[in-house]
Formats: sequence, structure tokens, C-alpha cells
Amino acid sequence: MKTVVVTEWQRLWNRKIPWLLLMAIPIMVYAAARFCQQQNETYTPDLPQYTVAGNFPILGLSEMLMTVFNLVAIIIAALIVTEEYRSGSLRMVLTRTKSFQQIVFAKYVVLVSYLFLYLLVYCLVCYGIGFLMFSNPDTYPQFYHQDPVTWLEGVLYNLKFYGIAFLTLISISGVILFFAVISQTMTTALGVSVGYLLICFAYPNFIQLFQSIVGIEKTIKIFFTSIPMIQWEGITMMLAETSNLLEWMFLILVGYLILFQLLIYFVTRKKDIYI
Repeated sequence: MKTVVVTEWQRLWNRKIPWLLLMAIPIMVYAAARFCQQQNETYTPDLPQYTVAGNFPILGLSEMLMTVFNLVAIIIAALIVTEEYRSGSLRMVLTRTKSFQQIVFAKYVVLVSYLFLYLLVYCLVCYGIGFLMFSNPDTYPQFYHQDPVTWLEGVLYNLKFYGIAFLTLISISGVILFFAVISQTMTTALGVSVGYLLICFAYPNFIQLFQSIVGIEKTIKIFFTSIPMIQWEGITMMLAETSNLLEWMFLILVGYLILFQLLIYFVTRKKDIYI
């Protein structure tokens, strides 16, 4: 199985798109930094929204995580699974002694590994550009924390934030890979996956219209059944000094992961018809 994963990893890097996506990271981070600089003009340094070198890796990721990173996952999944249906290269892969389920699992590992690398490079670039473009005070305020944090405490917080962010990407990758497996063309895979993201953006805001009927507590829980909403606001709430939603959001992420892994397992048992 290890050999299959290594082979799929090598095949990924034989394509241009993964390289282009990685090379776009400095541009993305610089754009996020310029936006944060503009936002600083409307905030005071005593607010957690005020960007400094220590919290820029978080503020620079928050918007990108639920949009760009999810789109990267969609593109890579469609590239390594659905596109191979069209090109016929997947049939060549299956001439090995491995089953289709094992191949799909190897591709899932490759997808998650690429997202980990993407997240790691993004974090490092954020620190580099953050020190160049923002001030670096000894302490600064943190979201949902009463006392300011030191630079070292901020680094530890950032590591936790990126760790949970990676967990959200693991969970949503299972969903996206499922769509890639059941789609016979890249257009279908991309369209269904993007449609799924749009629904995840829409229904949490729609349910808020019925907050008076549903109740605040249930509305919040329904709001955070959406992985993109967890990526947008949920992670900071999970890392708060006192978090009442940590277990709920963690349960949602694990639930998505288990559910769609099972769906992929059952679908791939009879998937030979598509190959």
C-alpha cells in the first residue's frame, strides 16, 4: 500500500497544476496582507482584528481557508480521480495488483498530504510577509481571550489554529473525493463540489432568519454543521478560553469524515462500471 501512495504522490507532481497552485501562495498572502493593512486603518491596536506580525498567519488564513483552500482541494481531487476517467490512465493504474478501493484510498492520502503541504507553505509565507509588512509588538490581543498573548503564546495558538484548519480540510476532502469518484467528467466533479460549497455558505445564513422560532442554541448548532462556517468562525470559537461548542464542532468534523469514507467505500465496490 505504501508503494501505491508513493507512486500516486509522484504522479501528482508530474502535473503542472499542483506546482502552479503552490507558486500562487506568495501572491495570495501578499494580497491578504494588503487587505489587512487597509483594515488596520479602521481598527485600533487593542482589538484582535488589528493585524500584527504575530496574528497575521491567522487573519491571513481566515478568509482563504473557506474559499481558496477548499477550491484547491476540489481541483486536486478532480485532477487525480475524475480526470483519469476521461484520459483512461486510471485503467492503466488498475493493471497493478491493487484494488480500486486501495487506489482511491491512496489518492485520498495524496490529496490530504498535498493540502498539508499547502497549509504549511502558506503558514511559513505568512510569517515571512507578516514580519516584513506589519509591526511586531511584544503582546497583542487574541480572539475570545481576555488577556493579551505574548509572541510565543501566539505561535502556539497559531499552531493549534492551523491544526484544526487541517482537520477541517481532511473532513471536507472526504466529501469532495466522494463527488470526484461518482463523477465521470471533471466538469461534473467541479460543478457538484462548488455547488456543495455554495449550499454550505447559504443554509447557515438562511437558518438565522428563523432564529426566533428555532432558538438561539439550535440555530448556532445548525450554523456550525457547515464545514466552511467552522473554517470561517468556528475555529476561533473552538480555541476560546471557554468554548461551549468545541465538542459539537469536533463531532461534526469527525462525523463528516466517517460518513463520506463509508460512502466512498460502498461506491467503490461497484465502481468498475465507470472505468
